[in-house]
Amino acid sequence: MAILRYILPILAATLLTGCYEDFSPEIDTRPVLCLNSLITAGEPIEVKVSHTWMFNDEKGKSNHEVTDASITILANERIVGSDYLPREGDKIRIMTESPTYGSAMAEVTVPYATPIDKVKFTPVVTNIWKGDEDFFHYQMLADITFNLNIEMDVNDPARTNNYYHFGYNWFSGAWSNDWDDNLVYPRPDPFTIGTFEYDAEPIFKEHVGVFETVMGNGEDTDFVFFTDRQFPGRTYTLHLNFTNNTFNIKNETYDESLLECGMTLYLTTVSESYYNWAVYKWNVDEGITGDLSDIGLAESKWGYSNVSTGAGVVAAQSSAKYTIDLKEFLERTINQSNTIR
Repeated sequence: MAILRYILPILAATLLTGCYEDFSPEIDTRPVLCLNSLITAGEPIEVKVSHTWMFNDEKGKSNHEVTDASITILANERIVGSDYLPREGDKIRIMTESPTYGSAMAEVTVPYATPIDKVKFTPVVTNIWKGDEDFFHYQMLADITFNLNIEMDVNDPARTNNYYHFGYNWFSGAWSNDWDDNLVYPRPDPFTIGTFEYDAEPIFKEHVGVFETVMGNGEDTDFVFFTDRQFPGRTYTLHLNFTNNTFNIKNETYDESLLECGMTLYLTTVSESYYNWAVYKWNVDEGITGDLSDIGLAESKWGYSNVSTGAGVVAAQSSAKYTIDLKEFLERTINQSNTIR
């Protein structure tokens, strides 16, 4: 991006020194239905219907809701109700019609989740402070900083093109959101994930082109979608690094439940429409073509859509998860006999 900062003004000065010409393009600006839905296996289907509007339509920017649209959902060519829970492999078609804005339709197949069979994790302590029990009167008093290196296998199914999204969350048995009956402030979460090092896994950058790499685009990105193009029908090991994770505990008595901390890893198989939309979004926000089109030096990036009207995205996903238990590691670390300061 540093190079781009100097090149773009020079290009702009060279290419934008021509004559101006007035013109009135004959563009159909009639609003059409916009259909959006992210279908998740095992969860009710939610559909959002709106309409398109021109960028200079101030009223449209604040209110583009469609209230007169009827919505019909079909699962495997059968009409289903709002309580239907889609299953993996279902072919979902969503149709909507409005007397004002016309009709729209889109369909997607709910992908099959890819199970997570093998995970190897290695926590490495980078700093630890343990208090003196006699002075502080706490049996549990420690501040631990550690890195967490994870290897997670993705066993790609054969004979199909697959698209994936990686996600994670963390949990702690000591954390509470609620005040208790005595209005005592809730116990803070002792375990916090630090920084996820996206650059440790090269497959998260398979969508980045050579020119974009040279220009600095794609650095420090949080794009975690990827495909099986490099390992169709085979196993690929994701390398995931989390640095500067912290565990801070202070308790008068030894309570083993306070060490019940860990991470949940999610491997979500997504539809092609979801992946294509994510790549389009990245190109607009982070890619070199998005930067150039913003200043008129490249063709505008048209939004991705799989809806019949060309507005909106209907996508689907199915998730598999794996839980990493850090209790044994924390218990071993906090009970070390030597105090490190």
